[in-house]
Amino acid sequence: MRKDMAKVIVERPRTGRAAAGLRPGRTCALADDDGEPIRAKGAREPKGRAQKTKQLNETLNPLKRYLRSNVGRPWNKVFSEIAENLKPTSTVQQHVRDHVEDFVAVKTRMRAGEVYVSSRWGRDTALKDAFQPLYVHPRTGILRKNDVSRSWSAKRRDELKRQELARAERMRELTPLKQLHRFGDVWFEVTLAKIKLHKRTVEGRVTLVPEKFTDVVKRAQLSTLPLEELYAKPGVYAAAKRQLNKAEKKRFAVA
Repeated sequence: MRKDMAKVIVERPRTGRAAAGLRPGRTCALADDDGEPIRAKGAREPKGRAQKTKQLNETLNPLKRYLRSNVGRPWNKVFSEIAENLKPTSTVQQHVRDHVEDFVAVKTRMRAGEVYVSSRWGRDTALKDAFQPLYVHPRTGILRKNDVSRSWSAKRRDELKRQELARAERMRELTPLKQLHRFGDVWFEVTLAKIKLHKRTVEGRVTLVPEKFTDVVKRAQLSTLPLEELYAKPGVYAAAKRQLNKAEKKRFAVA
């Protein structure tokens, strides 16, 4: 492991012409005997601002590359190398150490033949649902790649697909303001209307306030879902509803 890993990850170079010791016409910085840049003559920080020419960075790719390169090795040895170069007595180096468990699931255990990960909050999660790309096998102590883990975006796509399938079981959209809904075992045709908004000035601030409306589905206590989720669109309510007859259910292919 690189001995300067903490600097590579956390520190950015000094910025600014004066901070770099550059004068007009020069293409490289002047440095003193210790290698520190010499500030240009007359250059000064604005009043009230602390003199600070370095910024904090958080480029964690070097740490991730190091961890991936050690897949297949005992985690105790890998972490010993990390601890040797990143000391907890240094705030910056401890900051880097804190990021290790963002990439490696260290606290793991077996349950019914599967690997589970214990989160920082003490909750057990299946390895496939863990966000870390690497994990320590609870029996062998070997650092392994989490091949069953899925990205957040993939999980989000699956969740949206699940919601879409669940919505298809209970509703159909005929037009932007006409829908079919199943409440229990009964299908209804629901006519939607847009919620009207009017301006209201309160303490000099203008806000939009919805006008009073009655949602006939809510009034009949047919659903407890929020309006936006119930109708799969914002700013509408059910102005009318009627039960479908047998011929209409056959025509719309709803059970």
